[in-house]
Amino acid sequence: MGKQYRTRETSITALDTRTAATTLASATAESPANIPVPQGVSTLERVITAIGPDYAATGSAAFFARLEGDGLAESPQYVPMGAAGGSVATGGRSVNLATILPLGIGVTSGNTIAVSVEMVGADIGTVAAGVTLCFA
Repeated sequence: MGKQYRTRETSITALDTRTAATTLASATAESPANIPVPQGVSTLERVITAIGPDYAATGSAAFFARLEGDGLAESPQYVPMGAAGGSVATGGRSVNLATILPLGIGVTSGNTIAVSVEMVGADIGTVAAGVTLCFA
């Protein structure tokens, strides 16, 4: 069986607050909030993350994803997503490339993984966040 990918997204609107990533753009109605581990896989091979801040406020922030649940052999896992910031409110622009992180964590087929994201440091505004789990 080949690789399988599962993605969730959300908007972070508060500092130091766990924000569940439970939707998937226009496919929200078809996507369960927690990610079911696909049948026939044994490893969460890597995670792809992306952030897109609106820079509504000044300061610097870092972002991470939290993965937890009975679908992971080792739970919870914290995955860095990146950092952003600036000294001029509403004036920042950036290109934030997706980050690919190798993991190699054992998973249990049929169980689930909850994905949430957080902003730490300074509240720089609303941040779009996406997390893709890559199973093999």
